[in-house]
Parts: sequence; structure tokens; C-alpha cells
Amino acid sequence: MLALKGSIAILPIAVIAIATTERCERTKIGNEYYKRQLIATIDGYASGITIDPRTENIFFMLHKRNYTKGIHLLKHGSLGIRELPVSDELVGQCVGVDAANNVIYIGTNQGLLTYDYSRTEISAERPIGDDDVRSIFIDKTDNQMYITTGSNHEIFKFINGSAAIKRYEKIPKAYSFVFDKRGDAFYEYVDGRLYFFSTDFYEPIQYKGFTRELKFILRLNNNDEAIVAVKGSLFKLSTNSILPVKIGQLGFKITGMAFDHRNNVIIGTKGKIYRYKPIDSNDPCPPDDYFMTSI
Repeated sequence: MLALKGSIAILPIAVIAIATTERCERTKIGNEYYKRQLIATIDGYASGITIDPRTENIFFMLHKRNYTKGIHLLKHGSLGIRELPVSDELVGQCVGVDAANNVIYIGTNQGLLTYDYSRTEISAERPIGDDDVRSIFIDKTDNQMYITTGSNHEIFKFINGSAAIKRYEKIPKAYSFVFDKRGDAFYEYVDGRLYFFSTDFYEPIQYKGFTRELKFILRLNNNDEAIVAVKGSLFKLSTNSILPVKIGQLGFKITGMAFDHRNNVIIGTKGKIYRYKPIDSNDPCPPDDYFMTSI
């Protein structure tokens, strides 16, 4: 029916209902999206994060202002964080988990100690060596263990699982380093620059694009790729290019990083430890399965 001239035509209005689904905050790292979950609040910041793949427990160094307050343990699903009972005469400096042999190593200023969860204290009765152990790397390919020692950050390799070590000549000194399955080495040399030493070449090659003043956190992810955290950014390293590839921006200073066997990324920053969990397209907002704890 047409409206008459001078009158107002009333037309039907179609109401469109738009269904909205709640979406969690997403962070893109590489080609995947991750959900950020707060798993711990801490008084200080965490570094040297190491994950036990058998239990998903998290070890880390706790730093407060101008001093370091020991190695701490956050058990999976726990409501509390506790400091590892390293003897007062020793300074705990790093953790290495040898999952294949069911051993947890604690690096101290006076050698290596072993730790198990049932012990209430860690004694220094039988330390492995007496060196100042600054970092530990266990190569999953052949289960060889490497350590850096002293203020010069020299690298040594344990021989056939024994307590005997020999100097690793390819990398004379480094703050941090990793080896991929091919045997390629990625490391931060003591000159403050990043390098790789490929099995295809006869000398190390320097990465470009970073300044010497930056501090790097270097780890292998589940895809056997070398990932480096610099300030608030994540980069992927390869032996095919001297230019790192930026894969993520987290928006805060990263102080610690580790990857677990579920492809989660554990990130430490001032006052917090986060877990970044991959988002499944079929589960756009995965539930939290960690209890948030504090110290």
C-alpha cells in the first residue's frame, strides 16, 4: 500500500542480530597465535628459566634490584614457589635438566651439584669439579652436556657422560649458546655480538642488525630453531642469512625464556612469569591449567 502525499510512510525495519563470541587476547609469534597466561607474580625478575619436560616444573633465577636471590622452583599446578636449598657456602647460578638420564644439575660457583625433588637440601659433599659454572646446555641429539665456566665464559664438553671434560674449541668463549640437530652452533660471544658456526663453514659468521649493548636470551624451540629474545622482541636465527627474522613483539622487556614440550613459551619479565599457549582454531580461548602463584 502506497502512502498518500503529505503523509509519512512507515516502512518495516529489519533487525539483524549479530552474535558475538568472546575472544581472548592473542599474540602472534611467527605464524601462530598464542594466548598469554599469568602463572606467577614475583618480587623481582626471573632469568635462566629452565623447564623439566618430565614434570613441567619451572626453575629460574630470582633477581632483586642489585642482588640475586638463588634458584627457585615453580612446580606445575602448585600454589607456591620455593627456593632450592643450596648450601650457604655455594651460589646457585644455573640449572640443566638431563631428562634422558633423569638428572637435574645445579651449576654453582664451585662446580656442579645434582638435585632431586625428594631432597630437602642440596649438599656439596660430591660436587662435580670445582669450576665456576655459569651456564649449562644439554644437547638433546646426543645428550652431551656443555658448560661455560668462570668470568671468561670458556666452554667445556663432558666426555661420554663422565665427569671428565675438554675444551670446546669451535666456540672459545660465549655468554650463551645452543646447538641444533645438525650440529650448527648459535652463540653470543663475549664481545656482545651474535654469531653462528655452521657445519658447512670453517669459521663463525656474525649476525647483523643488533647493537653490542643488547643482552640476548638464546634458546631452541620445539622445531629445532634458534630463537633469541632482545628487549621486548623475538627473532629467529638461521644459517641461511646473517639477518635475524623478527617473529614477535611482546611489549615488555624479556628477562627469561624457555620452550616446553607442548610448544608453550615461558617468558619472564619484571614482576611476572607468563606462559604463551598456542591457540587451536577449534578452541579459540583455551582454559588456564596453571594455578597462578606469587612470591
